Amino acid sequence: MRFKTLMMTTIAFLMVTGFIGCGGSYVADIAGEKISVEEFEQVYAKNNGGWEAAKKTSVEDRQKFLDLYVKFRLKVKEAYALGYDKDKELQSELNDYRKNLAVSYMLEKEITKPALERLYNRKRQEIRASHILIGNNSQNPADTLAYFTTAMAIIDSLRQGVPFAQLALRHSTDPSAQYNQGDLYYFSAGMMVPEFEDAVYSLKKGEVSTVPVRTQFGYHIITVTDILPNQGPIHVSHIMKRLAPNASPEDSAAAAKELSAYRDSILAGKDFGLVARNISDDTFSGGRDGDLGFVDRGRTVREFDDVIFSMKDSSISQIVRTQFGLHLIKRHTSKGIAPYNEMEQQLKSEYQNYRFQYDQERMVEKIKKEYAFTENADVISAFTGAVDPKSSTDDANWDSTFTPSLRRAAIFTYAGKSITLDSVIALVRLNPELNSLRFDLPATISTIVKKTGTNLITEYHAQQLQSKFPGFARTMKEYEEGILLFKAEQEQVWNKVQPTDSSLRLFHAANRTKYTWPDRVNAQEIYVKNDSIAKLVKRSMTGYTMDSLVARKTKTKNKKPVYDTLKIAVAPITFDSAAVLFNDREATKESRGEHGLEPVTKNDLTRRAWTQSMDDTTSFFANEGGYSIVKVLKKEASREKTFEEAVSEVSGAFQEHETKRIGDEWYASLQKKYPVVLNAAAVGKTFTGQTAPADQQ
Repeated sequence: MRFKTLMMTTIAFLMVTGFIGCGGSYVADIAGEKISVEEFEQVYAKNNGGWEAAKKTSVEDRQKFLDLYVKFRLKVKEAYALGYDKDKELQSELNDYRKNLAVSYMLEKEITKPALERLYNRKRQEIRASHILIGNNSQNPADTLAYFTTAMAIIDSLRQGVPFAQLALRHSTDPSAQYNQGDLYYFSAGMMVPEFEDAVYSLKKGEVSTVPVRTQFGYHIITVTDILPNQGPIHVSHIMKRLAPNASPEDSAAAAKELSAYRDSILAGKDFGLVARNISDDTFSGGRDGDLGFVDRGRTVREFDDVIFSMKDSSISQIVRTQFGLHLIKRHTSKGIAPYNEMEQQLKSEYQNYRFQYDQERMVEKIKKEYAFTENADVISAFTGAVDPKSSTDDANWDSTFTPSLRRAAIFTYAGKSITLDSVIALVRLNPELNSLRFDLPATISTIVKKTGTNLITEYHAQQLQSKFPGFARTMKEYEEGILLFKAEQEQVWNKVQPTDSSLRLFHAANRTKYTWPDRVNAQEIYVKNDSIAKLVKRSMTGYTMDSLVARKTKTKNKKPVYDTLKIAVAPITFDSAAVLFNDREATKESRGEHGLEPVTKNDLTRRAWTQSMDDTTSFFANEGGYSIVKVLKKEASREKTFEEAVSEVSGAFQEHETKRIGDEWYASLQKKYPVVLNAAAVGKTFTGQTAPADQQ
């Protein structure tokens, strides 16, 4: 575990420092290999909070970092000299990492990063659009052709001047068209399915799509009716006077007149919030001076929404009527769209949820064409016919019915490569996403073919990144040097630390004063919740007498019984018995209240026990919200630990000591093997530029 932590730390350092070619002046020379000023500035800035923060550090701090970086470079240089880069296990790990990194790097560079920038830029606008939906999600080719033909006919009608709303009302299969004539109101990126969004953002205001846009819902004819800057959420307050939907014109006019009078008084200087508290029929917002908080586009009824997004900041609206009544609205301010760097995480989450899969599928389609990817239908058919329908991919021998010739048949070809069915079978076994697929289900074979084909072509495309993205090659070099460094330190240092019983005992003997016990006390405690129970416990352990009435045999003349009082002595119980009966501390119930030897300074209980007489077993005191009665079982003054008591501490300290000693000796030998010349003058002149290089900004 310790070695694994060291390895991750080593690689993390390397991943931050980066790898840059040398050039220009240098800060250090390691046996002819120079560390350039540019390289040093970049790695230092990345380790110290960026370029601007690095500029503020002292020359002494930079020199200390250079010493650390030179040490790192020396060890990496030696790792290559020892041939660790040729190690088969290391090469296998590098290949696995390259494959995994390549795919994630490719997805980030070719899909996610440009998509986030596109999403952000689109969010800076609000678009109002209308649509006419034709058809449904039928997969029947005859149906889709008929829907497409109908949609094209509608586009022709639009070109001839027929109003869009009229055609939407007549033809659209979207039920909402019957009351909105196809108007979708304002929306922004991330709110529509990808195909629809892409089409909308490709149109200018007033334009109509020239061809139908197909989505999962059918075919759409789209027109953009307005494009506005996205104001973000709007902070508004309102005063509402409730008005029944069927209110008479007289009642409506009277309510409007009353609210208009209040509007005039507010414009004359009366406080809006005070008026809202006094007269608003919206009790929720009225109690908060009419404050509705920040309202997003489309979150309120259309009439209210239209007004607040057309107002200016710090303005008061005219009277607005909605289904709830009459409103007087105050717009405070708009949030606008936050800068990209503040929204990046939100954008990533939103993008992953609404269209990453769509974009990935489009990318796969593109690269399949690029590399001439084909599926062998005959082999897929033979695959389907050969597999036992009673089996599943969880069965160890689900492919046992396949002939050798079928296994050798190419099921995929791309970029001059052929992938056999046998290779696909191996991939199925390795892919957890393809577990538990039953071959009696028609979709199983197509799922296997699609998933393995997609993975293969994606991985192949990703492997071409080294020439396309220099950053990928740099990242791979960083990782390689990280595991090389780990390998070198493991072989040259950690594996040479061999703790034995005799070496540990010698180390303990030489450092015995470092391993000591403090003053300790072992207390047995009875913890109770209140002082009444504490008094009962004390009484039970000291013993007590109690009166008992005993009837005489003789009776009085009226035959009533006569009683004598007898004193009965109750014997005391032991502390152990009292602990079993009364101790209410869950942690020590099983041990009858015994805590074991603990440092005197641990808590109030141990401090009290340390000063308490060994004979005192009945005193109680307030403790931790209750009361404690303590019996001191043992007091032990501070002393050195025996080897057996300290062995775990000794082992850790010994390994740390030996690791440092051997590591220092190894580093000293590297300094002799690879002479280092530091250029103090160059270190002093680092970060003298006014601005950071482009890759540091």
